[in-house]
Amino acid sequence: MRRIFITVLLVLVGLIALSARAAETVVPSVQAFFSYPQISDVQISPDGKYLAMVVADSKTGENRKGLAVLDLVSQKVTANFHTIGDQDILQYWWANDERLLIATAIQTGSLDSPLADGKLFGINVDGSQQQMLLGKMPGGPESFTHVGSHPVLRFFIGMLYIPPDNAHEVIVQTVSSSGFRNQPAQAYSLNIYDGSLRNIAQSPAANGELLTDNAGAVRLATGSNTLTGSPKFFYRASGSDLNWKDLSTLSGGDDPAASPLGPLGFAADNHAVYWIGRTPTSTLGLYALDPDTLKTTLLYGDPDFDLNNEIWSFDWQKTQHIVAVTTMPGLPALHILDGDSPKAQDLASLYAAFPNQVVNITSNTRDGSKMVIFVHSDRNPGSYYLFDAKKSQVSLLFNALPAIDPKTMANMQPITFKVRDGVTLHGYLTLPPGSNGKNLPLIINPHGGPHDIRDEWGWDPETQFFAAHGYAWLQVNYRGSGGYGMKFQDLGYRHWGTTMQSDLADAVNWAIKQGIADPKRVCIYGASYGGYAALENSMLYPDLYKCTVGYVGVYDLTLLGRSDFSHYASGDRYLDVVLGTEDATLQAESPAYQADKLQDPVFIIYGGADKRVVPANARELMAALDKAGKHYELMYEPNEGHGFAEPEHRFELYTRMLAFFDKYIGPDAVKH
Repeated sequence: MRRIFITVLLVLVGLIALSARAAETVVPSVQAFFSYPQISDVQISPDGKYLAMVVADSKTGENRKGLAVLDLVSQKVTANFHTIGDQDILQYWWANDERLLIATAIQTGSLDSPLADGKLFGINVDGSQQQMLLGKMPGGPESFTHVGSHPVLRFFIGMLYIPPDNAHEVIVQTVSSSGFRNQPAQAYSLNIYDGSLRNIAQSPAANGELLTDNAGAVRLATGSNTLTGSPKFFYRASGSDLNWKDLSTLSGGDDPAASPLGPLGFAADNHAVYWIGRTPTSTLGLYALDPDTLKTTLLYGDPDFDLNNEIWSFDWQKTQHIVAVTTMPGLPALHILDGDSPKAQDLASLYAAFPNQVVNITSNTRDGSKMVIFVHSDRNPGSYYLFDAKKSQVSLLFNALPAIDPKTMANMQPITFKVRDGVTLHGYLTLPPGSNGKNLPLIINPHGGPHDIRDEWGWDPETQFFAAHGYAWLQVNYRGSGGYGMKFQDLGYRHWGTTMQSDLADAVNWAIKQGIADPKRVCIYGASYGGYAALENSMLYPDLYKCTVGYVGVYDLTLLGRSDFSHYASGDRYLDVVLGTEDATLQAESPAYQADKLQDPVFIIYGGADKRVVPANARELMAALDKAGKHYELMYEPNEGHGFAEPEHRFELYTRMLAFFDKYIGPDAVKH
């Protein structure tokens, strides 16, 4: 393993202040924790001359509002791309040495995934030839193809293939409607300079995507049945083969809450397909699938924990393959699959150079001699470095949140314990920096989802903010959480209001028995499903808590049928599988129907534009609390969606939430 030398050579960009502040003796401000990263997604150009990066708005602090290009020699910004209105940067790619392609999206709420808007833009490193290549701008240009004599508007839904040799064309996938629903994807060769399109293939399935082999031939297709939502998968032997082989039986069962099984891409031989499948213990593993014989060979699997991520060989190699995978048993773990791969060797050396942190290679030059790495951990929100492989030297470029000093942050400790019926749970405990870990005020924070989602080790501003203010922070992957195989996730189905709740109560009692939590100073806080869990748990176990916070929470389970995801067949099936359809049961397990059981002060937070958890949830809960004569505090923002995205609203939210906890279990609790 090579020895890597770390130097501090900060690249300066005039847009923002990048150097880390000296360690402060006071707790950083709420703005320091909850501002968006000023710089993210840093990538080096194939020829190594430029860096591209996504930047926040320099005036408002809004997230992912532009892209900047930096000349590494002159250290000057040579190009800027700015989004318009509600647009954010979704993703971008170096198409060749001089040109970048940028996909945009609409961010409706901080807890929602960005919603792609179908637009793809191109820009040169000197700022020239900036234009929209796919999509439609209000009152602006449009991207058309023709079906017969009829023009058809094309919307971008994904990048399929970028040739490794400075090409002027890439392969993209598109649909013909901005709604993107119930349509088969089409593959086009796109001229990245003039936007001209040449049709290559159409998917045999709707609601999915296409995949190419290592030579750019479109040979895999995924999708779903438009009526039932069940997954579909197709394969063909070559890009010119007109016959797609239906392999949908490999895509698993009909559980819409499960992590999708399916292809990742082709292996180096251009025949075997990398496949995410279930191991014998029901966890997610990496397989090699022979699409002719349907034989699968396990490449990596863990009996207890799902595969977390796959790491491919260097960008710009003509033949790509997976060289390593990661898992998250508690702390993150790297597993090398190809020890001869230069990228795997570099990763192993970089992990050794940055102990107790995660290293991601974001991009590399065409010859692999230089790369940008992103180093992050539970205490470090992230730092970008330039790695010179020939010199074995790493130089600091940017810090994601310059006002945060990782040395002053708290350690996120993995925990394991058994609950009342013998089920083993995993989670994380974060203690205030410098505390003795005993008799502390405790906040338990159930995650959202709830299925196919889990809490993971890593930087989390909420965790660090409240730990910095003296609170122990407890996160539990209760039964039903993702990450531990389908057998564990299945335990939570139709138990949102029963055993999933007793798991949280048992976690609090575990912390009390360990002497960590002061039994008289415990609160519960969650968002989305976590907001439901917070209210439901405080109603079921009122003696455990002194206060409750529900943020964009589900309080009437019968209203989930009005959520945006229920507009899809798979969304309706999801609700049927994980909740059932009996209104009497749903009402009995809904906080809005049990307001008289609430004993603790509650803080309700919601947005008027939330399409995932409709605002009627909060309004019904408040009406029930009013009727029962229960007191609550409220923060309502009419234009926010599922989670507050506006920086000023985020700052106010956490300032008020801290004051709420301080009032009931913190420094001010003695007064009440």
